[in-house]
Amino acid sequence: MYSPLKFYAQEMLKNIGDRGKEILSFIYPPITMYESGSEIIIEADIPGFEKKEINVKLDKDAVIIKASRTKDEEGTVFIDQRPDRVNKRIRLPYDVDQGAEITAKYQNGVLTLKIPAKGLKSVEVS
Repeated sequence: MYSPLKFYAQEMLKNIGDRGKEILSFIYPPITMYESGSEIIIEADIPGFEKKEINVKLDKDAVIIKASRTKDEEGTVFIDQRPDRVNKRIRLPYDVDQGAEITAKYQNGVLTLKIPAKGLKSVEVS
């Protein structure tokens, strides 16, 4: 292939890869949200991050998960599809007591949040 064409083709593919990572950061991480008793449980898959790189905030009716990392790669990188940043806003299905204690645990690449829901109560059916 003619050298300038090859260069531009490689640059175009690199830019497509970079834009793909940006789009992925809106979709990523995959989550599971469910109710257990009087809590909302959120599990987010964010492998490859350190605990200190993850930040979780409660914002009225949503939880915001942010994480960022820097990678020190040696040599030539041919493919890099893993996002360096996470910025996920998860809308909550119930009202949450803003003063309630939220617990967060990060183990084996899974972030688990337990959020007490306001006014949720389990009722036994007889």
